[in-house]
Amino acid sequence: MSTFFLHRISHLATLGHISLTRFFQFFLAGGICAFLTHAACTPIDVVKTRIQTMPGRYSGMTDGFTKIVAEEGAATLLKGLAATAGGYFLHGAFKYSFYELFKLLFSADVQQAVKPPLSVAAISGFFAECIACILLCPMEAIRIRSVSDASFPAAVIPGLSLLLKAEGLHGWYKGLPAMLLKQVPYTVGQFASFELSVNLVKRLVEAYLGAQTGSSAVASISSFAGLLAGITAAVISHPGDTILSRINQQESEGSAVQQIVKVARAAGFWGLFTGLLPRLVQVSCMIGGQFLIYDSIKLWCGIVPAAALPADPLPAVAKAGPSDVGKDR
Repeated sequence: MSTFFLHRISHLATLGHISLTRFFQFFLAGGICAFLTHAACTPIDVVKTRIQTMPGRYSGMTDGFTKIVAEEGAATLLKGLAATAGGYFLHGAFKYSFYELFKLLFSADVQQAVKPPLSVAAISGFFAECIACILLCPMEAIRIRSVSDASFPAAVIPGLSLLLKAEGLHGWYKGLPAMLLKQVPYTVGQFASFELSVNLVKRLVEAYLGAQTGSSAVASISSFAGLLAGITAAVISHPGDTILSRINQQESEGSAVQQIVKVARAAGFWGLFTGLLPRLVQVSCMIGGQFLIYDSIKLWCGIVPAAALPADPLPAVAKAGPSDVGKDR
């Protein structure tokens, strides 16, 4: 596998389709879009985490907001903001940039990578998320602990230090298997659904409004397709999100697999979907916002996103588009 990657990277670099400049553009665009959207959704995330880690305490999203503000103050809704912003900047930067890289590596040619087959989008998202989770896991551990435990420090460095001192590196990464269980389906669903949705939205726009290639139209198409992709990503990844929240809430007991099985059994099937409604709102808005920002930055950098290309016919969603994205100009 490593030989394949090295050979493909070398070949694409020789042709000028991969460069550090272009990778860095994707890296920054991914980090910025993830940082802004996750930071903006921190209050929703706090309520969602409380609902998951304190079942029965809140009757729903509105009740959660009301009780938290009344009992603990509005500032509580911003607990974990630093860990969320920092962690998801790194996570988004690595996820989006490596997704673009893996699309190039797994596609038949550069043109196909712009509008990849769903299989290419899925496998690219899988590998990109596995890399990004290594950076996100410690930050997510202290965010969840600070939200569910009022005595735990919300600042990044003190939180990481305390967790490292109390539980060692295992404290940082005890939630990694559960995070992969959550994040891999999330990202695979996000990217595969987006690649499909952007083509379907583009078809509808072209059918009723004709060709729309302006930057505002492209941003709107990307945003709406992202909203649709967010619904899919939220539903398929929510059981993993619930398991991750409950594992990070408490001291570690047993292996990672044993913890996952224990939490899943205790929650039951429907219990794993506790807090789904606030997360549907959160994830659909976040992914819609992310693709709005991400594709806008790509346009600013001279990179043509899929939303700017003509839609494929329905039987040929996986066909290549006529662009040379990935090549420095």
